[in-house]
Amino acid sequence: MTSAPTWVVICAMVISQTGFGAYGVVVTKFAQKNHANPLVFSFIRDVCAFPLLLLASFVAERKILFPTLREMPAFIVVGLVGMFGGQLLYILGVYWAGPNIASAFQPAMPVWATLYALVLRVEKFPPCRALYTWAKLLGILCAVVGAIGMTVFRPPSSSQAPVDNNTTASPVVTTSCHFSPRHNTHDTIIGCVMLLGSTTCAALGILAQKKLVFMRKDFRYSDLPINVTAWSYMWAAGFMGLASPFAKYFEQAQCGVTANPWVVSLEVTYPIEYAIFITSCLGYMLIAWSTMHIPATLVAAFWPLQVPVTLILSYLTLNDEMKPIQYVFCALIIIGLLFVVWSNYRQETVSTQHVKYVPLPSNVQSPTASPTSVPVSRDDDDDDASCQSQPLLGHNSWPLGTSTRT
Repeated sequence: MTSAPTWVVICAMVISQTGFGAYGVVVTKFAQKNHANPLVFSFIRDVCAFPLLLLASFVAERKILFPTLREMPAFIVVGLVGMFGGQLLYILGVYWAGPNIASAFQPAMPVWATLYALVLRVEKFPPCRALYTWAKLLGILCAVVGAIGMTVFRPPSSSQAPVDNNTTASPVVTTSCHFSPRHNTHDTIIGCVMLLGSTTCAALGILAQKKLVFMRKDFRYSDLPINVTAWSYMWAAGFMGLASPFAKYFEQAQCGVTANPWVVSLEVTYPIEYAIFITSCLGYMLIAWSTMHIPATLVAAFWPLQVPVTLILSYLTLNDEMKPIQYVFCALIIIGLLFVVWSNYRQETVSTQHVKYVPLPSNVQSPTASPTSVPVSRDDDDDDASCQSQPLLGHNSWPLGTSTRT
């Protein structure tokens, strides 16, 4: 697998998060006054996205690779946790706690991704005294604080209902129904637990995709991100189909509508089409492709970018107001992302400066060059590196990654 340039991966993540952020504006523009059941909306989105992703994998990756029984559990986990779990728990969280509280929870996803990446050993624990470690933590913190600040200080919108359900259009937002908070402390606590589970599932979905698929060199799908997205979406659609019988309950209890929830108006088809082609197909394909090339925590760090995209597009297309303090928080998000990108670049630079060696097999003739030694370069940021001399092309030693000679 050829590694893509870092700037290309960063552009892919910016495009995906822009598509997710614009989704809330599309829903508000075309379907705010229409009661589209959230479970039905999610089911239609997932079912339609699966064949399109298969078609995209055939066009872009030149093949559709059908998984075996031993490979299927990886797709079940990614589809169940990262896609279905995030969507369903978000819907329940909005129902119990209201969309405004739900919007404030979404930017916390990079924090959970970083925490679980270390706990599950998806990524190595960086040196505590390294400068790039603190830069990464500071960048994630800045991005999260900036996204929450833009959400909290958002003024009332004249183009939306008193309760706004499109503050943050994250990948797990799949509802265009007009939700109303229940204004009950007990229910709000339950909703917060659901929203905590939603952001946790979103983080675990990316980490599972990285650990179960792209980090396994013996896995046939390790260089086929579109196939991975397609088969994961198949299971997400299946699980959402199992939850769809409860659509009638949401239609009556929350939206106050007794009509058939499976009847979709013409205005709702526009956000559904956007959700299928942009958020589900393009967005998740770019996320899977980016996860294949860069650390999962760096992918998750771009999540708060959805908030300024949503608010800026609302300001341009829906005549929403923006407070001056929101521009400050928007700049804070951008600065945080720059810190994270620099940290990842610096960490990769440090890791490539440490040359490793492995012993030459006993049945292979060693080079005739006399043993020599050179000091291993030490980076100022990495206190784990040592200045001890290491053998270079010496007796019974061979550089890692080179082919052996007989």
